[in-house]
Amino acid sequence: MKHSRFSNRLVLLILSILSLVPVSLLSQVDQLHVRQVDTIDTSVDIFEGEDPMKITLTMDLKKYQKEKFEGEYMPVHFLYEFNDTLSLEKEMRMKARGAFRRSHCSLAPFWLNIRKADVENVYLQDVKKIKVVTNCMGSKAYDEYVLKEYLAYKIYNIISPVSFRVRLVRMTYVDTGRKNKVTEGWAFMIEPEEMLAERLDALAVKKDELSMALMNPGDMDRVALFMYLIGNCDYSVTGRHNVKVLGMPGFGTGGYTPVPYDFDYTGLVNASYAIPGENLGITSVTERYYLGPCRKNEAFMVATEHINQYREDILQMVNDFEYLDEKHQKSVIKYLEDYFADAGTDYMLKNSLQRTCR
Repeated sequence: MKHSRFSNRLVLLILSILSLVPVSLLSQVDQLHVRQVDTIDTSVDIFEGEDPMKITLTMDLKKYQKEKFEGEYMPVHFLYEFNDTLSLEKEMRMKARGAFRRSHCSLAPFWLNIRKADVENVYLQDVKKIKVVTNCMGSKAYDEYVLKEYLAYKIYNIISPVSFRVRLVRMTYVDTGRKNKVTEGWAFMIEPEEMLAERLDALAVKKDELSMALMNPGDMDRVALFMYLIGNCDYSVTGRHNVKVLGMPGFGTGGYTPVPYDFDYTGLVNASYAIPGENLGITSVTERYYLGPCRKNEAFMVATEHINQYREDILQMVNDFEYLDEKHQKSVIKYLEDYFADAGTDYMLKNSLQRTCR
């Protein structure tokens, strides 16, 4: 009788555990051993997750650092640990990206080319490569820069759905060029432009001759005010610098929509290497300077009120972000609160927005 009760309890325990495992994964896991899977679950959008991905890259990092200016791809072994029991391993390619950061960083940000890796995921079918932002240098300060830049993307996600999503990554590097030396750091992946356009049923516009005047006025104002909020002067619609342009459904009459990216030169991040343009007349990137188009105060207030409605959501998101050092977390919150304290006031309209608008 006791043996029967024990068997029944064991069966119930096994069934309860199996009920927590997605059916799509059960067929890929050996009953007795941890196994690797061949692809990411075809129904999983990796940019929907909030928890950090655990990725290990094994490559000749010494060679990568030496040849980062040559613009050539090099092989990398990619390991993604889904959890304690499942992992994905693929052979991929990577190459350095970013003009300034390639010259400044010992670990420059890079393109991760997945085109020949057979990643059979419905969301990644048309994607050839993914941008990865790294911690640049090995110090803790640069880890904090990555986390704050990640937060800048998350802030704009709250303000507008027409924005690049990001996924935080706890990255491990195994350097085959230095006897498999292991280092770790924070990084994040940026949603590919193809995914963004498909998600929004939009068209990625490659046309060069564009200006702020051709953008949808409301979208342009929100982008410009967001840039002011995070202290970003390192962008240009006309020069297509750190801004992508989408043609939204019906954009023939509604204009184009700018989508900002690359926020390491912002006051929010306040990186030690970030220096404002000499023509702006400011001495630090933490000084806000408005570069958006000139509007009547009524239009400025529409954009201001749009962002103001998300004030608590933005501050709560930063406050709940557990990976940022407490000191830096407080500095980010203070920087944002300083903006919200002035937002919509006559002083801000006259002395900031109207004074420097284009």
